[in-house]
Amino acid sequence: MAIKLMKWLHQMRRLIDGCILLASFMLVQYSPYPTIGKINKNEWLLLAVLLATWYLASGVTKLYKDRVSNKYVEEIVIVINTLFVQFVLIVALLYVGSAKIAILFLIEIFCLFGFLQLVIKYAIRKKIHYSFLNDTQLSQKLVIIGTNESIVKLHQTITTHYYYGYHCIGYLSETDFGIHDLPWLGKPNTLKEVIDNKKVEKVIVSLPILTEDAVRFYLETCDAKGIKTIIVPNYYQFTSTSFEVDQIGLIPIINLRALPLDKFENKYGKRIFDIVFSSLFLIFIASWFFWLVALLIKLSSKGPVFFVQERWGFNNKKMKCYKFRTMHLQKNTPNVFAHTKKDDPRITSIGKWLRILSIDEMPQFVNVLMGSMSVVGPRPHVTPQNIEYMQKIDSYLLRHQVKPGLTGWAQVNGARGEIAVTQDMQTRLNYDLFYIHRWSFWLDIQIILQTIVNIFKGDTHAY
Repeated sequence: MAIKLMKWLHQMRRLIDGCILLASFMLVQYSPYPTIGKINKNEWLLLAVLLATWYLASGVTKLYKDRVSNKYVEEIVIVINTLFVQFVLIVALLYVGSAKIAILFLIEIFCLFGFLQLVIKYAIRKKIHYSFLNDTQLSQKLVIIGTNESIVKLHQTITTHYYYGYHCIGYLSETDFGIHDLPWLGKPNTLKEVIDNKKVEKVIVSLPILTEDAVRFYLETCDAKGIKTIIVPNYYQFTSTSFEVDQIGLIPIINLRALPLDKFENKYGKRIFDIVFSSLFLIFIASWFFWLVALLIKLSSKGPVFFVQERWGFNNKKMKCYKFRTMHLQKNTPNVFAHTKKDDPRITSIGKWLRILSIDEMPQFVNVLMGSMSVVGPRPHVTPQNIEYMQKIDSYLLRHQVKPGLTGWAQVNGARGEIAVTQDMQTRLNYDLFYIHRWSFWLDIQIILQTIVNIFKGDTHAY
């Protein structure tokens, strides 16, 4: 029932988006208010092209991926990505066909379509999906086969990300681990009976050691019942990366350290974005805003406007990091580093607000333009911090596999501010490694948007 329901929901998503696009086109084309570049003929042909290119673009961006829903912020990014791909496709078709249609007319449609999509999806579709998913009878029933640790971790992940449409009904293992809120259904060799009795729709196998016979047993048992089997590899004990499957001749190999930014097109695409973004900021904002900030700093305390600090960047290389000064002048004490704390007396009155609004970090756009930093990436730490935590935390220096950033995945998820215990730094590292191994251009855009939202909303960890 759950599988049929989700297939119906997937089709409804496509239908709803098609209706929204149709409505957007009609509103722009037949609006009584003056609009730019209305077309007088072949309007239905253009509408057909808009619909065709939308579904083609959604296939490229995997907007309708086989899951019930996305988190809303993820949905915004994917929709923008799809609209961009669709716009490029239409412009290319118009160029090839030598058609004359005002670009501003298309932009009007895209803006209205994107706005209505996000509003309607949030107000209607999201609420409908959530109500469906809160009823566990409508989610896909799955069983986990694994160890105590792997079962608990998978169950917590599935429960947290309930919007993917899965409901864990129990687990199979050699012994009953007594896991809270998750019943033991028997030993793995009873999988066939459990599938029949519990109407299981998916099986996840997460065991540290899997023999060829065991894999064959699970696959054949599930295949005989028409059920999908998911094997969770134990590679995360070596790395948190998304690994890459390749081959040498006919021999398959697995690269556990494959990073998205190792690829030429990703690395230089990100660099081009950094140059454009930082240049626009420095020209149109910093050119006048920095003078105002400098005046406020000078009026509030004695000392220079800028503060230059040694930090570690890409491949552990030391670099000069620029910031607006937010503290009173301190005595020069080499090799001594004191973490910033809440209500730190060293911070000036204007410095407090510069930190809350993250304005103190804006001079680092110069670092971005020069190439030592990126707009988005793990935040660079000072030398004493790096020396301290590289000895306390395994794989700490892996965060330097990419350029540091002005903002990052850790910061938008609240992992910033004072580091009271080692676990605080471990949490930051986990977020940084997640970003490094799952980087995409649209993840960068999502982080930038979330950073802007956090600045206006206020961040309790910014001090």
